[in-house]
Amino acid sequence: MSATATSRAKPGSSEAQTYARAVFDVAFEDWLKGLQHVAATLDRNPNLMQSLTDNTKGFEARQASLMALLPDGMAKPVRNFLFGMLANGDMPLLGDVIGQLRQMASVGSQAQTVVAEITSAVELSAEERNGIEQRLQDQFGAGLEYKYHVDSSILGGLVIRVGDKLLDDSVASRLAALRQSLGVVSR
Repeated sequence: MSATATSRAKPGSSEAQTYARAVFDVAFEDWLKGLQHVAATLDRNPNLMQSLTDNTKGFEARQASLMALLPDGMAKPVRNFLFGMLANGDMPLLGDVIGQLRQMASVGSQAQTVVAEITSAVELSAEERNGIEQRLQDQFGAGLEYKYHVDSSILGGLVIRVGDKLLDDSVASRLAALRQSLGVVSR
């Protein structure tokens, strides 16, 4: 990995989270789509579920029945997962498995929420908050959680922390930068 790539790819960065979330969403959607297709087909045809759970039939016959339900192009890992459920006699659990997957995905997405902490010198109006939130969504994407703080010591402007990024546009920081550039020592 090059030095440039290393310096950009910080663990926990919002960019890395965005890529990881995209991979997760695509993989999850592929799995969910395949499992839901089979579950919906089984829900519409109870005789089919009975056939798949009939232990008097050999596994190969039940597997052939299941294969007929699978959509074209279903990923091999999803297909193998279903075969495992079939072999264990757990096909009636498919709806519950889908429900658990959805719950796990929603918990995972909540864990991925990025907090945007906005500090201002005075309380912000609802209109000001909406404007800030829109600009942050444009820059960092949707799914931010907003926390507002008031700190009069910043004198004016805003200090915004989003994940590992700090945007300090406070009057206090501008005055400190001006003092430093002029060589003035603070007492």
